[in-house]
Amino acid sequence: MKIGIIGAIEQEIKKIKETIDNLTTEKIGNIKIYKGKFKKIEIFLIRSGIGKVSASISTMILINLFQPDFIVNSGSAGSLNSSLKIGDIIIPKQTCYHDVNLTNFGYSRGQVPQYPKKFKTNKYLHEILKKIAINFKFKFLTGLLITGDSFIRGNNFIKKIKNQFSSAIGVEMESTAIGQVCYQFKIPFIVIKSISDLSDSNATSNFEKNISIASLESSKLVILLLKKISSQNSI
Repeated sequence: MKIGIIGAIEQEIKKIKETIDNLTTEKIGNIKIYKGKFKKIEIFLIRSGIGKVSASISTMILINLFQPDFIVNSGSAGSLNSSLKIGDIIIPKQTCYHDVNLTNFGYSRGQVPQYPKKFKTNKYLHEILKKIAINFKFKFLTGLLITGDSFIRGNNFIKKIKNQFSSAIGVEMESTAIGQVCYQFKIPFIVIKSISDLSDSNATSNFEKNISIASLESSKLVILLLKKISSQNSI
């Protein structure tokens, strides 16, 4: 089995990288790929860089060069739900863009033409993650995670987004782009994000303060997923 894992920044992949055996690196352009084994699973780990285009490029590299059975996006997110605090987990059922608007052509807000309104994460993997999170007592929510090329901070930003996406529980900058590429190539994907900030006026300083916590919590769940998958060696 082959699994691709994408994190945007070094903190988000550091712990996962430390669990990979026989680690080697390969560079495609400016993107570094870490390759190795987790038990019998082949792992391809990428630090994509921040934002939708960077995430899309890394996803395409994984699919084109390594043909993973599924892709995991791990990292941090801002909370849009009052019950989600620093270090809590989001396991989204679906993702969409908050900065795409072609409603004047009849599309839903956030919908890219010729694509679904939202990108669904893999149902089977989602259920596995929920069970793991419950068993290991993670505090988590499932629901809609939204993506855009802006770091969301301040009540005005939150109000605008919540008016447009009332069910959104978190916001970040990569997952939907990964989902879009995976949808195009029929590759299952799953997302694990931990809360680094509350998307409020203190979001920037809180992100800098808490990114290590959020990265560790999301990585813990990724590693537990790898252990579970390796024990059955299939999805």
